[in-house]
Amino acid sequence: MAEDSIWRKWWTYAIIVVLIGGGIWWVTAQTSVLPLKDGRYNCQAVFVNADNKYEILVDSAGNRYPGEATVRGGKLVGLTGTSAMSSSDVARLTVRSKGDSHFHATDDPAMHSYYAVACDYAGR
Repeated sequence: MAEDSIWRKWWTYAIIVVLIGGGIWWVTAQTSVLPLKDGRYNCQAVFVNADNKYEILVDSAGNRYPGEATVRGGKLVGLTGTSAMSSSDVARLTVRSKGDSHFHATDDPAMHSYYAVACDYAGR
């Protein structure tokens, strides 16, 4: 009977490794409980649609609206596009993170269908 133990099968350990790897990926890439990495973020203007998917905003010539954000201590402290936002304006934004290296910020904290700035980690 001991020969039929689940712990004697190779696939048991393969499943455990896959589950641990998947858990680590989810925590670092998907969850919003981790603080954001400190550093510089590349940003672009987006519309968050009813399905919570991003639609990239462009001008009449098809150019994106670029920006840059700064995170210190896991908090958004600076946001610059064509002009820089004041620190008090940045503090009023609603920031929704996804993992530790992506977030979007908006001044309209609706559940969906709102304009925002989506930012991805670019380094220190």
